[in-house]
Parts: sequence; C-alpha cells; structure tokens
Amino acid sequence: MDHARAENWTIDNAHESLVQAMLDPRFYPKPPAEVTHRETHISHLFFAGELVFKVKKAVRFSFLDYSTLKKRRHFLQEELRLNRRLAPSVYIGVMPITFDDLGWRLGGWAEPVEYTLVMRRLPDKRMLPSLLETAQVTPAMMRELAEFLARFHREAERVGGIAPQRYAATVQKQWNDNLAELERFVGELFDAESFGAIKKFAADFIAQHSELFVRRAEQGWIRDVHGDLHAEHICFAPEGIQIFDCIEFDPRLRHCDLASEIAFLLMDIERRGGKDLLDPFLLRYRELIDDPDVGALLPFWKCYRALVRAKVYGLRGAAGFDLARRYFYHAARMVWQSLPPFIVMVGGLTGSGKSTLAHALGERTGMALLQSDMIRKELAGRTGRQPAPYSEGIYSPAMTGKTYTTMARRAARLIAQGNGVIVDATFVRRAQREKIIRVAAKQRVAVFMIHCSVDEQTIQTRLAQREAEGRDISDGRWEIYLEQREAFEEIGELSAEARLELNTDAPVELLTSGCEKFLRARLAPH
Repeated sequence: MDHARAENWTIDNAHESLVQAMLDPRFYPKPPAEVTHRETHISHLFFAGELVFKVKKAVRFSFLDYSTLKKRRHFLQEELRLNRRLAPSVYIGVMPITFDDLGWRLGGWAEPVEYTLVMRRLPDKRMLPSLLETAQVTPAMMRELAEFLARFHREAERVGGIAPQRYAATVQKQWNDNLAELERFVGELFDAESFGAIKKFAADFIAQHSELFVRRAEQGWIRDVHGDLHAEHICFAPEGIQIFDCIEFDPRLRHCDLASEIAFLLMDIERRGGKDLLDPFLLRYRELIDDPDVGALLPFWKCYRALVRAKVYGLRGAAGFDLARRYFYHAARMVWQSLPPFIVMVGGLTGSGKSTLAHALGERTGMALLQSDMIRKELAGRTGRQPAPYSEGIYSPAMTGKTYTTMARRAARLIAQGNGVIVDATFVRRAQREKIIRVAAKQRVAVFMIHCSVDEQTIQTRLAQREAEGRDISDGRWEIYLEQREAFEEIGELSAEARLELNTDAPVELLTSGCEKFLRARLAPH
C-alpha cells in the first residue's frame, strides 16, 4: 500500500470511529436522550438534543478541499463567521475533538485531531420546505422574508476587482462549468433536446444582454451574499427568520448578483408548488431594493439555479436521481417561459391520450393548461364522472358551444397576461378549433395543433380501464368514441407546418419530448 493510500485509509477509519463515538449520547457534556445522524457527501451532522454538531469529511473535490485538519478547521471557522450574518443565535462556536486513552472526547486537553461546528437546533416543522408542504406559508410571511433579505443585501459587501467588460464571460464560464458536470446524465436522467435547448438559451441570453451584464458589475449588484439560498436553508423560527448553511468553501460561489441570489429562492419555492407566493415576495423586495433589471434577469438565473440543484442531486447517485430530474426539467421550463406566449391545441377523440399528453406537456413547459372536461363540469356545476349520451345533457350542442367559448375567453386572458396556453379538448368540429385560432390571431401569437390518435383496440382498452378505475373526470366511453369518429371534421384551418399528427402508442415521456422538439423547431424564428 503506497503512502497516499495508507494515509487515506487511516483518515477514513478514524472518521468511521469518530462517527460511532458521536452516535453515543455519552459523548456529549449534556447527554441527550438520543442522537440522530445525517450524512452528506461532504459532512456528518449529529442531532443531539437541542444542539447540532457538524464534522467535515476529509474529502477533496474539484470545487472544495477539506483534505487536511488545518483546512477543515479553517472552513468551519469561516462557516461560523459567515452564517452569523443571517443566523447569529444559531451558530455557537467551533470546538476541538481530541483522542486519548479513554477514547474520543469533545474538547479535552490532548492535541485536537478533529473539529466540530456547534449549532442550535432549529424546529423541523418551521423549516420552509415543511411549511410549503403543509400549505402554511402566507403572503405576509413572504413579505417578511423579502424584508429580511433586502436588509441583508443592502448591507452586503460589494465585490471588488470585477472588470465590468469581463463579467459576461465570467457568467458564461459559470454556466459552462455547471453544464459540463450535468452532461454525463444526458440520456440517463434527461433528454438531449432539452439539454441543448437550455445550453442555447444561456448562450443567447448572455450574448444579447452583454450591456446588461456590464451594467450589473458597474453598479455594484455583485455582492458577498449567501450563495446557496434555497428553501432547505430557511427557517421561520419562533424568534424570527433564520437563514443558515451559506457557502464557505469558495467565495466565488458566494459572490453573486443579487438577482441570482433571490432567483435561487424563488425557483425552489416555485418547484415546491408555491408559485402563488412569488409575487408577494417580489413586490416587497423590489420596493426595498431599487433594481430595475431584476425582472429581466430572473428567468435566466432561475434556470441556472435549478441546474445547480439538478447537479447536486445527480452527483449523489441513484438516491438523488428523481430530484435531479425534477430540477432539470424545472430549468427547462424557464426556457419555455422566456419565449413569447403561444397556444397549443391538443386534440383527439376520446381515449386518444390527448389529456395525458396535454398534462405532461404542461408539466414540462410550465404553460397554463385549460381542459374542456373540467370547464364543462364547472359550467354545469358538477364534479366527477357523470356519463350522458352524446349530444345530450351537459354534452348538448349548446353546452359544448359554451364550453369552447369559455375556453377561448380564458385563453385570451392568459395570453394577455403573458402566459403560454395549452388547450385540451376533442376539437371534433372545425368551428371549435376556429374559436381558439381567432384568439391567437387577435392576440398576435403563434398557434399549433397536436392531434392525437391511436388504433381502436388501444382506445377500447384505455376506455375500459378508465371506466373501471372511475378516477378520470372524462365521461368518455366506446359509444362516445364512435359518435365522435363520425362527427369529426378534417383539420384544414392550420397549415401542415403548424400541425403535428401524433400516434400516442408510445411512452408519454417520449411523446412529450417529440412535441417539445416540434414546438422548438417552429418557435425558433419567433
């Protein structure tokens, strides 16, 4: 065994021995009832009663180096210093860990062989992810958070030594480095088309906004801030907001544009289902931080920050792959949302898979989704499955006309607000399709048609399964399909270039990627 390997073996075994010691309540001056342990790729965390003890691993990666005791001590002290800016009552101090004839000790008189950061434990139920999951976050809380961060950002040290003319190149390198680490997951976790679209989006944005990046550097918007501001690092504690675990190992990752900092937070809240909470935060933050460019920068930086989270989870291996995939496709949404709004009609006879596809496409793009089945039931004051004969009851021509008119009005309102729209309906008749096409013409936006179909055996199987499960809002049945088939009017209102005929006898992931490719190719000129 060579010297380096022997040294690593010794360190690894010492750390394993230390972990076992710190899992014993008797290791601590005030022994807790139990000790729980959480491990990351760079640290061990021990939750012992009201306190938390962090020990850094003796690791070295391309982005950090904790390989020596001296470095681990230094970075623990940096972590203490920097985090006291936003959570002074949480960060208590750095303590030595020693080893003598009686074993491992917290403190002691022997020469320190390791160090630990001591923190006060925050209540799990008051962590922002938990509050979001239980729908406890209010607009008032978001305004409070905006005020807290605005105070910190106003007082944060401006980063010197940044050449304004070189700042765009620095940003491009950040993107390139991140994308290079993500590229290994293309084909395994996400598709090449989406990866390429994100890469192009970043390059185009930087090229087109070179003057904006110069202005950001000249005006002092790059400051020494938190650097890792996502929901998991925020607690609405009883004594007030606590923000912890900032980046200490590389100041370059902490020296960022204020727009990038808040984009991280907003992206993560949005991905966790808190989209409606973004406006209260932004309105209050912008009142306190007079930054006229933040709106233009947010989609760009939200995309970047989502990719950072995708990378973090991807590097954790199989256990993190699901979240890596979710964050990546959230980043892909930012690309779609950067485009001018447009309309996609997803049509097809009952059982064709149109609603499944429309929902998946809405998830992937972040576009608003209007579904005829839901709107029809809403207008009729009904819920759930309530089968009725074709062209009767809530499926009468009058009610169908009212449903499509309502969809068109809602689509127009969403487009006017700057949102892209997916409209999910059978679109059996020409007049139904023309209602949506007229909206697009009036709003001067592009409109596309994705028409779904599949063999009739598959239709029968899908409809039988749907009826047996009884969970789908659609009232579609085989006899309805036959009626729709006879009533269907060929699509001639849109050019062949604006239409996609799609056989849905394939996995929905593959179908969605195909639809995205079709739309990107046609939206490129816009």
